[in-house]
Amino acid sequence: MLSFIRANLPACEYDTWFAPARFVGFADDVVQIQVPNGTFANHLEGEYQDWILRGFEAVGSPKAAVRCQIAGIPALAELTEFPREIRKPLENGSDRLPARSDPLSASYSFGSFVVGASNRCAYSAAMAVSDPGGDYSPYNPLLIYGDVGLGKTHLLQSIARRLLEENPERRILYTKGEAFTRHVVNAVRTQDLYGFRDECSQLDVLLVDDIQFIAGLDRFGRSTEEFFHTLNALSERGRQIVLTANAHPQDVQNLDSRIKSRLECGLTTDIGQPDWEMRVAIVSRKAGALGVDLPEGVAETIASRYKNNVRVLEGVLKRLVATSRAEGVGISVHLLERILSGLPSSRARRRSIQEVLVAVATAFGLPLLRLTGPQRTQEVVLARHVAMYLCRETTGRTLKEIGKEFRRDHSTVTHGIRRIAGQRERDLGLDRMVERLMRQLS
Repeated sequence: MLSFIRANLPACEYDTWFAPARFVGFADDVVQIQVPNGTFANHLEGEYQDWILRGFEAVGSPKAAVRCQIAGIPALAELTEFPREIRKPLENGSDRLPARSDPLSASYSFGSFVVGASNRCAYSAAMAVSDPGGDYSPYNPLLIYGDVGLGKTHLLQSIARRLLEENPERRILYTKGEAFTRHVVNAVRTQDLYGFRDECSQLDVLLVDDIQFIAGLDRFGRSTEEFFHTLNALSERGRQIVLTANAHPQDVQNLDSRIKSRLECGLTTDIGQPDWEMRVAIVSRKAGALGVDLPEGVAETIASRYKNNVRVLEGVLKRLVATSRAEGVGISVHLLERILSGLPSSRARRRSIQEVLVAVATAFGLPLLRLTGPQRTQEVVLARHVAMYLCRETTGRTLKEIGKEFRRDHSTVTHGIRRIAGQRERDLGLDRMVERLMRQLS
C-alpha cells in the first residue's frame, strides 16, 4: 500500500505524512494506523483517507475506513470524546516567553500564513511539531531554509504562538541567531556561562531564527560551542528544536560540522519563491488585514512586479493604502502605477504586450496575427498560452488588459498561464524556451 502512495504523491508529502506512520492492523474493514500526534491523525483520517483506501484496494485488500491512534495512547477515540479546552489567543505573546526571548509579532500566526506549492511541506512540518496534543515529534530538529522574506520567521513565530496558546507555562525560547551569540558573550562577560547553559538545557522548545548568524558572528567559536551543547542537551531530553537559515545547512559558511551532523538526523525543508497566484493571494490577504478591498487588477499588478520577497509585497501595499488615505483618493491601478514608478525595481523599462507577441511569434515561427486570432491548432494554442504567461511575467499588465490584447476574457488568460506554469515543471524543452524568452525580454 505504501508503494502505491509513494508512486502517486509528491515525495515531500509522502515523507511528511506517511514515513512516520505505522500500520497497526485492521478489524471490520477499518484500517488502524499509529501516528505521532493529533495533526497526523487529522490529515490521514481526513485529507489522505481516500488515498489510503485506494492503496489497499489496489493491492487487493479493500477497506472501508481509516482510524488513527496516537503513539503511546491506547485509542484515539478516548480522546475525541472529550473536546480539548479552547484557549483565547495570546494578547501579548512576549510576556509569556523567557526574558531572553525576542517578542512575537501579533500578525504572525498559522491562520495568516498563505500556503502554496512553494511552502506546503514547511507549513505541514511546522504544524506537526507544534501540535499541542502530540507526545513527540518525528521532525526533531526541524530546519526551514530559504531566501529572505519568504515566511521562515512567520512559521517560527506561529509555532511558538500555537504552543503558548495551549500551555502558557511551556518554557520556550524564541530568539535570533545574532541574539543567541550576544547572550553567550554576555554570559562569558558576567562569568555566568554555566547558568546560561543550564537555562538553555531546561527548555521545552528552542526556536532560533537565522542560525547562519551564529556562525558568521562567532569570532572565537564560543557561541557555536554553546549552541552545539544546547542542541545536544535538548535532543537527549526529547525537546523540540526548530531552526531557520538562509540556505541548506551544508551551504552555510563556517557552520560547525557537528551542528550539520546533528541537523541531518531531523527534517530539513525549504521555502521556495511563491508563484504568481500565491503572490496575489498574499496581497489580497494582507489587504484584508488592513481593512481594504482592492479593486480588480491591483493585487495582480503588485504580484506581477515583485516576485522574490513577500515583505516587499506587503510594503508596496501599505504604501498604496497610506497614499490613498493621505490624498483622499480611492485605491486604483492608476494610483498604484504612479507609486510604482518611483520605486527602485520599477525603473527598468517594462516590455509592452506587442513586444512579447513579436518575440513569441518569432520563437515559434508563426505569423504574429495568429497569436491573437481565432485559430486553435495545437501549436498556435501553445504559443498563445506562452505569450500570455510572458505578458504576465514581464509587462506588469493586469489579466483583463492582457485578455483585451488577445481578444479573450481574463479567465481564458488565467487558464493559459496556469497551463504553462504546470507544463514547465514536466517539459524541460518548454521550460528552457520560456526561460530563454524571459531573458531576451528582460
